[in-house]
Amino acid sequence: MRISYQDSNYRRSIPAEERLSICLRFLATGDSYRTIAGSFRAGISTVSMLIPDVVAAIWDCLVEEFMAVPGAEEWR
Repeated sequence: MRISYQDSNYRRSIPAEERLSICLRFLATGDSYRTIAGSFRAGISTVSMLIPDVVAAIWDCLVEEFMAVPGAEEWR
């Protein structure tokens, strides 16, 4: 998975499910990073780096299926 990371010797990584939950909460509610960070007990800087990362992963996975580039035949 693109949004999962391994734990290090210094800290435990945020699981992919929680990363996705944080991102979807932001996209659904439009809450501030501060509010979302408090809800998930994560740092504001963590949330601010996590959301663009997860959104980019979602876009990369779904762009071909839902935003297909039209060919020459479809333009005519």
